Amino acid sequence: MESAADNEQFAFLHFQTHSSGPSDVISNPYLLVVWQMPLYRDASGRLFADQLWGVDLLRHLEYLTALSIVCPCLNQTPPPDAVCLDSSPNRLNVIEVPVQNSFLQSLRLTPRIILALWRGVRNADIVHTGIEGWPIPIGWIAASITLMQRKILLINVESASWRLQPGSKVNWKVRLRSIIHENVGCWLIGRTDLPFFTQDEYRQSLLGPDSARGFVIPASWIDDADVVSDDEAERLWQNKLHSGESRLRILFAGRLTVKKGVPVLLQSIRLLAEEDQAIELDILGEGDLEADCKEACRMFTGSTCVRMLGTVSYGAPLFHLLRNYDAIVVPNISDEQPRIVFDAYSQGIPVIASDTTGLRSCVHEGETGLLFPPGDFAALANLLRYSPEQREKLHRLGISSIKLARDMTHRTMHQRRATLIQALLHARNAENVTSVGVP
Repeated sequence: MESAADNEQFAFLHFQTHSSGPSDVISNPYLLVVWQMPLYRDASGRLFADQLWGVDLLRHLEYLTALSIVCPCLNQTPPPDAVCLDSSPNRLNVIEVPVQNSFLQSLRLTPRIILALWRGVRNADIVHTGIEGWPIPIGWIAASITLMQRKILLINVESASWRLQPGSKVNWKVRLRSIIHENVGCWLIGRTDLPFFTQDEYRQSLLGPDSARGFVIPASWIDDADVVSDDEAERLWQNKLHSGESRLRILFAGRLTVKKGVPVLLQSIRLLAEEDQAIELDILGEGDLEADCKEACRMFTGSTCVRMLGTVSYGAPLFHLLRNYDAIVVPNISDEQPRIVFDAYSQGIPVIASDTTGLRSCVHEGETGLLFPPGDFAALANLLRYSPEQREKLHRLGISSIKLARDMTHRTMHQRRATLIQALLHARNAENVTSVGVP
């Protein structure tokens, strides 16, 4: 029987044969259905998107000449760092759907949403959607309409937030919702022309015996220009190794929530503090557990030290900050694949991460990082104990991670997707030509 590791290797090797980038643009009308990331329309009518979402949309427009997007559109001043979409040579066609704030409101708005999606799918050749969403997954509606209209359907699975954490205590409604979401998701993905996944476990579990049809494309925001050279990475590491700093410097960057493993991280720090271990933990982010993190800052100020850094803008400010550390720690207990992993790799910084399916797909034990059992704060503490040998090991892992970063840029992610879409279109065209030629 083929193992999950074998299948994951197959998925990545298959991509390497198709990853040179699209040879031409895709002119087929393309509908992108996104319902949780709104656009902004300013007083002059120009469209804006949040920084990263805007960059991603502009990347789509590099190879899609007829792109329409279904999403909410807010008539308000955009955020200061928002990206103007009207500056692109390929203008974006926006099909607006209302913002959903509650389940009852969504039920009232569903007829309008269905009508907007029906018209959008009717004018498209290719429909690209997901299967998540709250309170009603619009992706289910979009995918169903696409199947009814016999258009090409692409589904991208970036996370599976409907799945329950092992041992979690939830009521019957949450459990029922999880079961329904899993089964509907499997049914839709099984009928998708081109399914994409950010990790191999999603491909295996959601496609089942038909998993060979799916493709694994990890999520990444880094650009080629963000990745440091080998020489620069080595110079930065030599500065750290010979700085005289006797403490291991670790960074946590993410939402301060239970799913991100913040309680696990703080428990490991408490254990290290009891041993008077030399470690400095910096925490970057905000969230529900901010008060707990601030309390840790007050408690741990000696050899084991905790500091909070607030937030920092994505891009150069974050990358320059990452270079100061020996490793980043990602103690997630959920199965998502955090993009911060590739951000760290781009600066030659290894990752100490929990051994979840999402992290296992991009943190390679002994090559680009170190893994520990999810939720095991003692195992995490063991990896954070300072020694010259441990720092030298992190140095080797950090240098090794740069190669993976170069292979997993945001542009490469889009190139691989575009190449597979083109291959599908060429195969469809060949089938049509053959069908016409049959007497």
